[in-house]
Amino acid sequence: TAEIDVKDAKTGGVIISQAGYFGGWVLYMKEGKVHHEYNWFALERTNVATPMALAAGKHTIMYEFIPDEAKPGTGGKSTITIDGKKAAEGHIPKTQAYLFSADEGADVGVDGETSVSSDYKQGDNKFSGNIIKVTIDTK
Repeated sequence: TAEIDVKDAKTGGVIISQAGYFGGWVLYMKEGKVHHEYNWFALERTNVATPMALAAGKHTIMYEFIPDEAKPGTGGKSTITIDGKKAAEGHIPKTQAYLFSADEGADVGVDGETSVSSDYKQGDNKFSGNIIKVTIDTK
């Protein structure tokens, strides 16, 4: 869950990312729209995006992944909720089991090393709004 403040309908950049080009996931904005991309070993990518740009002001973005099965590598439902209302949904066909990368971690406000998504530039993806808080719940 990310609490953010959007300055205008062109707000962009990474809110939170994990790992990089060779596999990972990212929650970001591009041209005011919220995206979640899952990158499976740089071979298959699933991008779920909201159809409309967010209005200026504070918003709560919640991303949720619900696995198809209780086993490593399974796919699942990918949902983006904005201010308590479902805004986008898709399906990730499979996930990387156990870990993403031995040398790239998680970043908030930027994707600091190799880019998870080709939808933004490496080294030029800082979030242009304000991130108030990001919470990860791993139940």
